[in-house]
Amino acid sequence: MTDRKAAWGTVGFGCVVAAAGAYMYWSREASRKTILVTGASGYLGQFVVDRLLKDAYWKAYRVVGTTHSNKASESIPVGAEGLQLDGTDPEAIRSMLRSLKPDVIVNCMAISSPAKCEKIKDLAEKLNSCEALIGAVKTECPNSLFIHISTDQVFSGKGGTETVAEPKSYGGYTESSDPQPVNWYGRTKLLAENNCKALLKQNYIILRASGIYGPPPPRKCKKTGTFLQMVVKMLAAEGKSPFFTEELRSMVYVDDCVDAITHFIEDYSPNHKKDKRDQNWGHTDKIYHMGGNGTWSRSEYAEVVADELKLSKANILRMTRSECKSAWAHTFVSPEDISMNSSKLEEKRGEKNMSLREGIRDMIEKKTLVV
Repeated sequence: MTDRKAAWGTVGFGCVVAAAGAYMYWSREASRKTILVTGASGYLGQFVVDRLLKDAYWKAYRVVGTTHSNKASESIPVGAEGLQLDGTDPEAIRSMLRSLKPDVIVNCMAISSPAKCEKIKDLAEKLNSCEALIGAVKTECPNSLFIHISTDQVFSGKGGTETVAEPKSYGGYTESSDPQPVNWYGRTKLLAENNCKALLKQNYIILRASGIYGPPPPRKCKKTGTFLQMVVKMLAAEGKSPFFTEELRSMVYVDDCVDAITHFIEDYSPNHKKDKRDQNWGHTDKIYHMGGNGTWSRSEYAEVVADELKLSKANILRMTRSECKSAWAHTFVSPEDISMNSSKLEEKRGEKNMSLREGIRDMIEKKTLVV
């Protein structure tokens, strides 16, 4: 009799455990967020997808990434769903959104080379303005949070930094500064910002990034590295290379960009759309500057890299762009001081982005920066 009671007790306990497990699974699936990353084969997109996958189980994420130029199997990691997508095809985008019903869309899709944008202006405008994508979001999933990655190149470069000593204070451009782009890349990215404002009205966030640096991309990518990898090669090569002194940027570490993006994803509840009391969900502040903690010219950038990697500064040839005789330096208009004040994002996240030195040291510690 005692054995029978013990057996029934074991069965009963097993049923309770199974029921609890089933409830936890149901609860997790019910709160699951589908996160779509467009441009997931690009430099930033790859790091965003990897972070989301890392958090996917515990935070109940379904991660979907789109690619255009690369095969999905080459650029989208196992664990994420990969889709081939033409970012200028409205019907293809609408069909995808109807099928996926994403809760959050992180838009990293762009032609990000200013020089290339000048050569293919029509395509650059179609893709970078995101007219097809944002229009489809408006009609197919208006309650989704749309996180758009923009750029400091929406500014003219007439701003100024407040100090000249390192560490430098943030530059003059704030989120309330008037955008006045001077090149085609900046103009097309500003079109996307305006499309967000005009078509989405409520559920969007614009993150203006400065020059993003970090490790090489983890998978196949058109962009095999950042300005950082280029600088390392130039410092280690034979002969001098030009580094401009007048073009100031708030260079930002890719890990900090991913942290900012995931902050807004986690801050968003997909269930808000079911609650009539929360119809006005959304951040009153839609635009955030996503720059690093400090401001550097290209020549100063090279000097910091040389210091941290113990490389010679002999190859650093300091000059202005106008003094450079190489044809590549004059294929587009490059704004001078577009350093940004990112204090609003810091306050929102409760955390500062790294300085250039801190970012490089973080990569050295993680062994992701190899000379």
